[in-house]
Amino acid sequence: MHVTSIDRYGLEPGIVTEWSLQPADGAVTESEVPPSYNQHFHLETARTHGMGRSVWMAAAFDLPGELNRPALDLALRLFISRHDTLHTGFEVGEFTTTRMGLDPDGTHIETSEPVKFDSTEDLRAHLKKRFTTVCDPLTFPAYTFATVERDEHYTVLSAFDHTLVDGYSLVIALGELRQIYEGLIAIPELTDHEAVDAVMSRLGDPGSFVRYCELEADALLPVDNDPRIREWARFYEICGGTSPSFPLDLGVEAGKPAPQGADVRVLLDEELTATFDEICLSAGGSVFTGILTAMGLSVHSFTGQATLPLQFPLHIRKDPRWADAIGWLTTSAPITVQITPDADFGASLAHTHASFRVALTLEGVTMAQVRDALGDKIRRTRTDVFMVSYIDYRKLPGTDDHDLLNAHHISNVTVADDAQFWISRTNRGLSLRSRFPDTDTANETMVNFLTDLDRILREVCARGVTPIGSVTEQLRDSSVGAGTPRI
Repeated sequence: MHVTSIDRYGLEPGIVTEWSLQPADGAVTESEVPPSYNQHFHLETARTHGMGRSVWMAAAFDLPGELNRPALDLALRLFISRHDTLHTGFEVGEFTTTRMGLDPDGTHIETSEPVKFDSTEDLRAHLKKRFTTVCDPLTFPAYTFATVERDEHYTVLSAFDHTLVDGYSLVIALGELRQIYEGLIAIPELTDHEAVDAVMSRLGDPGSFVRYCELEADALLPVDNDPRIREWARFYEICGGTSPSFPLDLGVEAGKPAPQGADVRVLLDEELTATFDEICLSAGGSVFTGILTAMGLSVHSFTGQATLPLQFPLHIRKDPRWADAIGWLTTSAPITVQITPDADFGASLAHTHASFRVALTLEGVTMAQVRDALGDKIRRTRTDVFMVSYIDYRKLPGTDDHDLLNAHHISNVTVADDAQFWISRTNRGLSLRSRFPDTDTANETMVNFLTDLDRILREVCARGVTPIGSVTEQLRDSSVGAGTPRI
């Protein structure tokens, strides 16, 4: 899976058709199910700023040959019918937010007039405009599909507003839509209902994100004395009573976003990633906590700052009810990178990974519970939160042939008042997508930061670290001096 942004997506030109779901009259009704915490947060931002700033996400894959339009039409309807999050949206008033639901049986797929594009730039601009218009939290349905046809192959794109999906959902959507479509192509007659049912029977239970939203709302109980809430309170205190912010100068005031800049790059190739993985493991860490530690070391080299608090998304799909569901099924977890006085990677990694292990113990408490419990002890000062995401796509089902499919995870480019990072690991190695304000200051800052991060990662790969056994011996020795992690 290539993780990128729409302005960096190297899509080959071709003939574009949009495929959108159209509800019949009377097919849309109000639902009593409230939005999830993530959805509520997203919708409140949309209420404040209005339409045009959709944080949409899209999945894309290529297939050889000629597009089978009847098969794709049916595949889209069958795919949509499986996932109840795609049956819902929101009506956002001045003071109210109401979930709306539709009956997928009372819908049809409407296709646009095909339009030919001769340049990648024009095609990207067209898709960005259409996805930003349709996949907005204030529209319904807030998703659409598109195809780009060429002489010998074609691309299928699925775009959704963030209220409906997370990064994991895009993998599910890509895999299922492809599986359904290719299964239908193999059927001589699409009117053969038994054959169509056989195709669908090969898919697992899709779960219900709407049911998850119900359960999350019912779980909002007072948890003031919960140790997990106390850990969140301690974290926010470190951050000055608000969410963490990237510590280097980005040239924007808090709460006043600028147009968004982006950077997409390879961090380490397959061979160096394997080396880095082995080094981090020997030091008692992981690839994720190793990269966080390298980020902390880079910040330390510029500022002398020894702590780097941030948040990271944590998926909640361990519960089999949500394993194959499409929806925004993540919570947020806090972590603090602690750089030792001697700025040693291995010793600092021990601190980072210890903080990561603590973060994992916070599972089960929702951000809504955290916000309700802490009340005015925390305040929102920025639109964005400094966070770092990590997905190892090799471990997700259905990703073995993503390279062959030219699979892409594409994000919109909007506005930003903080920095956010998405790390992805594939069979090709480690890649990084960065999101930040597009100011002169931020661009200079990010060039310096990312260049230094690259240097640190390659130095670690070249030099290695002290094995965890030696670090453990140091931890037991009360006489060791500065630079020793105290966990």
